[in-house]
Amino acid sequence: TTTGRVFISKNADKSSGSVKYTRLDSLAANSPGRFISGIAVDPARPNHAWIAYSSYSALTPATPGHVFSVTYNQGAGTATWTNLDGIGGPGFPDFPATGIAFDSVTGDLYVSNDWGVLRLPNGSSNWEVAGTDLPMVEVAGLTIVPSARKLYAATHGRSAWLLTLP
Repeated sequence: TTTGRVFISKNADKSSGSVKYTRLDSLAANSPGRFISGIAVDPARPNHAWIAYSSYSALTPATPGHVFSVTYNQGAGTATWTNLDGIGGPGFPDFPATGIAFDSVTGDLYVSNDWGVLRLPNGSSNWEVAGTDLPMVEVAGLTIVPSARKLYAATHGRSAWLLTLP
């Protein structure tokens, strides 16, 4: 939601009166109360997702961050939020994140912002520019086709771009 609320349902295929939701953002003190710009669910672990937040950390200094790894423990009723913005090395800038996509083949995470697309390589805490051929423009959406090794980036005013993934 626009106030940063995140819900999970384990029976969303039921009739509307039977669906049960668990609110996850209230289970962690470090969940930013800002607009959620994207969610990528881990295809191998459905209780794990990556969440991208818009706006600036400076607006919520007690809960900074733009990119989080979120793991829900259904049995314990808890959720762990890990800020992936980075510490020390090249971190995710204090720009609004505008989209997010997970590469299930390599484990890399791609997040877009007002200046392009950044990549967080699997196992790293350092963000890097995803591709040198992408324009420095707002990228509003990302889609990965794992079998084709392609990342599609929808930009604001510069059309859609295609990046071949490693």
